[in-house]
Amino acid sequence: MIRLIYLERRGSMKPEKEAFRMNKDHLPCGELMKRIHEAMDAHANSQMQKTGITFTQFKWLVALYETGGGTASLKELERFFRVAQSTAAGIVSRLEKKHFLESFTDPQDKRIKHVRITEEGCAVCESTYETMVESERRMLAGLTAEEQEQFRRYLQRVYDNIK
Repeated sequence: MIRLIYLERRGSMKPEKEAFRMNKDHLPCGELMKRIHEAMDAHANSQMQKTGITFTQFKWLVALYETGGGTASLKELERFFRVAQSTAAGIVSRLEKKHFLESFTDPQDKRIKHVRITEEGCAVCESTYETMVESERRMLAGLTAEEQEQFRRYLQRVYDNIK
């Protein structure tokens, strides 16, 4: 059995040892959420291979696609996805090279960079959307509609507790 010895040794936290036991039958909630996220990302990325973009890039396209006008400032996207400016710039640059996005400066304030989804980017969103919906269905399989809603509420509450 693997245990988080670090927490016990440091003495900064005195958790019940049982709460942090780590074995294949009992994982802390944080570790389970991490593993779920990694498994979902891996599955989504394998599904996205045919489009030539990653799941992260797809999420950026969808965010723009759903804005109505398909445009947002780079700063808005940084805040929405909670990423650094350099990360946002890299994602936008890669999507621009694939002609899924185009960027331009604000006519009134040249310091502001805007990003717009192209027709090619919209086509990727439309053709891949059902695949992503199916991934969500796969994750929630075995849960009733009521359990799925309850699960979402619990996840939101956990997120609200730690943000």
